[in-house]
Amino acid sequence: MTEARTSLKARTILPFLLVLSLFSFSPSLQGQEEITPYVPTYVLGNQILIINAGLFVPLFFQSLGGEIDNTNLSLGGVGSIQWSTYLNNEMTLGIEGGGMFSFSPNGRTLYMLPITARYAYILRAYPFEFPLSISAGINFTRLSSMFQILPIVKPGVSAYWNYSLEWAFGVNFFYWWTPNLYQGPEPPKSQSRFGNFLEISLSALYHF
Repeated sequence: MTEARTSLKARTILPFLLVLSLFSFSPSLQGQEEITPYVPTYVLGNQILIINAGLFVPLFFQSLGGEIDNTNLSLGGVGSIQWSTYLNNEMTLGIEGGGMFSFSPNGRTLYMLPITARYAYILRAYPFEFPLSISAGINFTRLSSMFQILPIVKPGVSAYWNYSLEWAFGVNFFYWWTPNLYQGPEPPKSQSRFGNFLEISLSALYHF
């Protein structure tokens, strides 16, 4: 009789403990599902549009012989718009157009309007992205009545925070390197210079 009661109690308690254990584990599993972030993957055909605006910092001019000269330019402003398409999840290829302005000591205004092709390789720690980019193209330059079309190369790094699947916001650090080469006799070859400038800009990025 005693053995029968013990067996009955065991059969009653075991299902109860099993149900209790399921309830105790299910919230933790649900919590794990909730904190798992969705990381988007981009393929060929996905596109991005980027608007940049910020500060233009003149650094120095370098002669063909390696001498460093002051630019004698003020801090300026810079802005640009970029369009790119994804080649795969890590790489983009696109075009960029923009401009800058800065002032000389005698009040003349320097304008540069570069149009470049742009390649970027993207490092990710979602929701953050760190594109490493290189741009190259032509640079329309005007100082007072002097107008030139020069080459330009712009390596850079950016940092973005993905606010949503469509929008991201960040900051850019782009190095502007633009050769100004003369063959003479006027201006002489000795006046050739390599312009070195820095762009620090804020950025808004839209995925579509």
